[in-house]
Amino acid sequence: MKTILQNRWLLFSLRLILGVIFVVASISKIQDIAKFASIVSSYGMLPNSLANLYGNIVPWVELFIGCALLLGVFVRFSAALLVLLIISFMAASSYALANAVGGACGCFGKFLTLSHPVALTIDILMLFISLILLFSRGKEFLSIGQMVERFHIKSKLLGAGSRIVLVGLVMVIAAFGSIGIHHLVKQPELPLETINIPAPLATDVDAALLQHKPVLMEFYIDGCHLCQAAAPVIYDMETEFTNKIVLMRLDYNQYYQNSEVVTDLNITNIPTVLVIESKNSEGKYNISGRFEGGIDRNALRSSIENALKN
Repeated sequence: MKTILQNRWLLFSLRLILGVIFVVASISKIQDIAKFASIVSSYGMLPNSLANLYGNIVPWVELFIGCALLLGVFVRFSAALLVLLIISFMAASSYALANAVGGACGCFGKFLTLSHPVALTIDILMLFISLILLFSRGKEFLSIGQMVERFHIKSKLLGAGSRIVLVGLVMVIAAFGSIGIHHLVKQPELPLETINIPAPLATDVDAALLQHKPVLMEFYIDGCHLCQAAAPVIYDMETEFTNKIVLMRLDYNQYYQNSEVVTDLNITNIPTVLVIESKNSEGKYNISGRFEGGIDRNALRSSIENALKN
């Protein structure tokens, strides 16, 4: 262990690996921080106020940690923060597994979808790496501080205050640069998803579509925390679009044995919400929106509005 803690190339590699992971994870959340906060709330572990606070703070803490590790400043402080942060992630994944919470962990936003068992395994590995960095000895290798010394720049230029400013500057560039690129790059329009809907569900869907009303079809399970978190959003949409849409709430357990329904509608996560827009000439149904796990209110509203326009 002593050899590991003194191997500068190994410590440098581990520092870069964690730095990249947390910069990517933070940016993916910052681009849609409200959705990440809603995912945290959906676990049901914390009161809504605390869950919302945690969901809004964590992405920025992750970005600070990632930038600090990549620059090689505040490494042990960042590692200490990481240990606390990763323990909270492990607690959330363990809670989700113990309580059969559906959906993905939301660790990397839209960049990468991870199941709770995979997320927990990665968290354990990252915790081990964080502890190695925390208890490492000696000066940071290939860090900003070492470069300053190598080029004989006055050490005062890299005091604690200057390092904080440097990390903050990199954070701003990373966060707002990624957000700007995300908004500037035109997202390609995806074709409508088409599915088969077997009877007797098709009969009720057809009746709604004949009245030019899109169908909001939700599959849920009683006692599911994500379903409980999604319920207010679903009912708000029903109220907001009164007499414009038809809401169908279906108990997933009731249809679990009906493989035709599960297969045709491709229900793999709970809750799943489908926005059924229309029926095409081939008798298949056009889906303008599919939402699984944590339901984003604004995205669902936008999908319903698009269905109404079409």
